[in-house]
Amino acid sequence: MNKSISRRKFLGLSTMAGVATSLPLSACKKTPITPDNNYSEAIVIGSGFGAAVSALRLTQAGIKTLMLEMGKQYDVDTTRNPFSKTLIPDGRSTWLKRKTILPVTTIQFDIPKHVGVLDRVEYSTSYMRIYRGNCLGGGSVVYGAMLPFAQPTLWNEYFPYVDYNDMLHKWYPKVKSVLDYGEVPQDILNSKYYKYARIVLNHCQNAGMEKIMLNAGVNFTIIRNEINGTVQKCSIDNQLLYGANNGFKNSLDRNYIPQAKATGNLSIETLHKVDSIKQLDNKLYELTVHQLNEQGEITAIKKYTCKNLFVNAGVVGTMQILLKSKHLGGLSNLNDEVGKHWGNNGNIMAMRAALREDVGAEQGSVPVTAYGDLNNPVTPLLAEQAPFPIGMELRQLLTLAITKNPNRGYFKYNPVTDNADLYFDRSQMEISRLAMKSFIDRLNSANGGMLEQFWYFEGKGFGDDFTYHPLGGAVLEKASDQYGRLKGYENLYCLDGSMMPGFSCCANPALTIAALAERAMEKIIAEDFE
Repeated sequence: MNKSISRRKFLGLSTMAGVATSLPLSACKKTPITPDNNYSEAIVIGSGFGAAVSALRLTQAGIKTLMLEMGKQYDVDTTRNPFSKTLIPDGRSTWLKRKTILPVTTIQFDIPKHVGVLDRVEYSTSYMRIYRGNCLGGGSVVYGAMLPFAQPTLWNEYFPYVDYNDMLHKWYPKVKSVLDYGEVPQDILNSKYYKYARIVLNHCQNAGMEKIMLNAGVNFTIIRNEINGTVQKCSIDNQLLYGANNGFKNSLDRNYIPQAKATGNLSIETLHKVDSIKQLDNKLYELTVHQLNEQGEITAIKKYTCKNLFVNAGVVGTMQILLKSKHLGGLSNLNDEVGKHWGNNGNIMAMRAALREDVGAEQGSVPVTAYGDLNNPVTPLLAEQAPFPIGMELRQLLTLAITKNPNRGYFKYNPVTDNADLYFDRSQMEISRLAMKSFIDRLNSANGGMLEQFWYFEGKGFGDDFTYHPLGGAVLEKASDQYGRLKGYENLYCLDGSMMPGFSCCANPALTIAALAERAMEKIIAEDFE
């Protein structure tokens, strides 16, 4: 190890000298490069579901690990409320934008530019917009906390190399042992805050659909205490997509990451954005990293090296890093599958309006029930009942559907704009629109109501141009082996949503990403860290 470190230091300093002399003087003045070339045995890029799993299992194995997260750390502390409220947002809500970006709100709010928790990435090459979490804990801070199992009838088509029984009896439970989840208790479901969720179960029965109870990654005791008035209201006060001030959400910054930190083997650098990667002659990986301030400005450029590198920055971040690094020659041996097989998990939203019954003016923000429509005549579909908590009775129900959509897009790096652009057009969502129309029509026929086509989704009736579930780009058994080892390199891994083949079998992908990462890390620790 000492000889390897000596070579690393020598090569690193030589590389830094070359970089420094090739930069314009103005660039050197604006963003000074620190030639420290910090070494770690393992580096994990990102802090979402795959990254947090990777960090915990590495550190438990005694491996000194550095986690690099481009967002800020927002610690849960009820005395100072670190997260922005939904209906009174501020800069903590949104990543480096001056207006909020929630998908179904017809009125957005002006906010100061800040490194907030929720980002929406837009592309000139695609009509699709991608939501992601930019903070320590990644998507777990901004997601709806829905953790359903992948549908078993679809599993073998997309993951033939993984036994579903192993997922059900080993890997899903392993995630549950750290990030607890479960179905809503009956007393909470019976409260006025979940009237809208109970109505779903009746509507499913009337329309001949399967009634689904969702796993939720939340602390239901805290939610019960909110309802009882003994703790600060959050989940029943519109808080969800910008974080949870009273800690009801079991986000990764409150379980996997602190458990890794407690081993003494994990260091974390937040506001550190990885720009590119280069494999050195000694087989170590060198990372060029931009340190950011809270307005998103680059304050320094750093170099880090490691032997083992986990590129788990979420689909958008991972594709940017890998494709740029391949273009620059730092990872030129990555195969041509990198960037391909992207899908939005068939995400599509719709609002049912003019319902026959009240659905509740006050709505708990954690979705707990769903409609099973796997025999949809167009394509299998599961639709989750989302809250729409604006404090007044509207007789409306908002649904997010996950549809089996076979169409795929791809990412391609553009050196002119320095962006990994997404290519996915509106026609590729037609099967999802048709399936959603069939679903809504049958629900309304059996229960009353109509498809709302005026206020939301720009009058289109369907929200089909954004996703919270970007998947693909470094798919298992294509860009990597079935354990996330990227082909063309040793000790280089990708274990985030990029490893999924554009679809997670009519379920939200978070739990399956974490479970597949657990499966991969058991193999990687056993075989690659002897």
